[in-house]
Amino acid sequence: MVNWTGWDRQALTGARPLDRLATDLHLHLVLVATLLTGLGLWWLLPSGFAEPVREDAWRLLGFLVFYPVLEEWLFRGILQGELSRRTWAQARLFGLSHANLLTSIIFVLFHTIHQPWYWALSVIVPSLALGHFMERYGRLWLPMALHALFNLT
Repeated sequence: MVNWTGWDRQALTGARPLDRLATDLHLHLVLVATLLTGLGLWWLLPSGFAEPVREDAWRLLGFLVFYPVLEEWLFRGILQGELSRRTWAQARLFGLSHANLLTSIIFVLFHTIHQPWYWALSVIVPSLALGHFMERYGRLWLPMALHALFNLT
């Protein structure tokens, strides 16, 4: 069977079983940070900021389902998965793999296509978190679900 994500769960060092998800401090910290970020954006952004997305069912569906699935499959599944096979990309800087760092930089550059640079740059931290959870659990559905939550926020 073809592995479309580039990830080999057996080859991932430190991949955790899913039964540890409910007690994962990293996940709890990301969920709290997401809530706080949502509250901060609600306070800082002008009223009606999300109206264009919220009023169009297809844009909302794309924003909450299509983009998270497609982007995570491409960036975490394929790009980061392929990079993680390289010895140099397995090295870590501040606890983050070079594969995750490079994937996140490319993810930010990808977002400059339709967004101002400063808004695109704001996805670097969420992208690093998504890459961290991909490496931590070796499964793509978790970054997809978190990405959808980030977009919802």
